[in-house]
Formats: sequence, structure tokens, C-alpha cells
Amino acid sequence: MATLLQGSQLRQVELGFQVLKAAQTLPQTATLTLFTVTGGRVAITSLVGTVSTVIGAGAVTMSIGLAPTVGTANTAGIAGLTASLAAKEAGTNLWLPPIAGNALLFGANAGAAAQLTSNVYVATTGTITWTTAAASTTGAVSWSLTYIPIDTGAAVS
Repeated sequence: MATLLQGSQLRQVELGFQVLKAAQTLPQTATLTLFTVTGGRVAITSLVGTVSTVIGAGAVTMSIGLAPTVGTANTAGIAGLTASLAAKEAGTNLWLPPIAGNALLFGANAGAAAQLTSNVYVATTGTITWTTAAASTTGAVSWSLTYIPIDTGAAVS
């Protein structure tokens, strides 16, 4: 039986363009750039992080925010600080909450599936950031973001 559409084509039709980020070490009590939005507004249709290196045992909270080119940055503009991510094993998924500013959601372990929300988050030109309170805590997360350009020429990298 011939396959009419590939999985990547179906994903693009349903969720938009995909941008992948290789594993990044947790920011240490800092705010770092996760993705850059250029050319206008985009609709973020999903954002999933996967722990690639076990997160250390210290108290670790994380938020996802926006730092627009024009306007005021909000380190929890997409997802607020969560309960501790301490000792999360490799393979554990993190994902967006159904309401902007609510806590970032995460699985209990690698066996817990991430649930993509049906809500869309609008991001303007600037950066999508992540902030942790991870003082001297180890760990790394890889990320997958899908988006649909709202303005002509808008993109995420």
C-alpha cells in the first residue's frame, strides 16, 4: 500500500513548522534564549522538552518566557515556575500548560506521555526564553517547538 503523506508532512499540516534544539544544559539561576522569533508574530502550537541528561537532586524550577524586541520581558509569559524538577530521569517530557502563565507540566518519569494542548501561544519578534533556579544542578533538556507564522515572513530558529 502506498503512503500518500509522510509523518513529517502530517505534522506540518496539523502543527506547522518544527524547530529542534539539541540538548542544552540547564541555565544556572539565569534566563537564556531557547528560540529566536524573527519577522513578526508566530503561533506556537506545541513546545515539548525532553530531559536528555538526568536533572540533579537539588531543587530545580523552570519557566518559559518571552523577551520581545519591543516591550517588557516576562520570564514566565508562557509557563510559570513549576514544582521541583529535581532528579527527573532522562526521557522525562516537559510540555506547555493549557493556560499561558500556568505551571510548565512534566511527566513523573520517562514512561509518562506528554499531552499537547489545543491552545496556541502568540509570540512576537524577540526571543523565547527559559529560566531556572538550578544553582549548581546538573541536567540537560532537548526541545521541539512547532509554530505557524501569523505575519508574512515570520519564523522561529
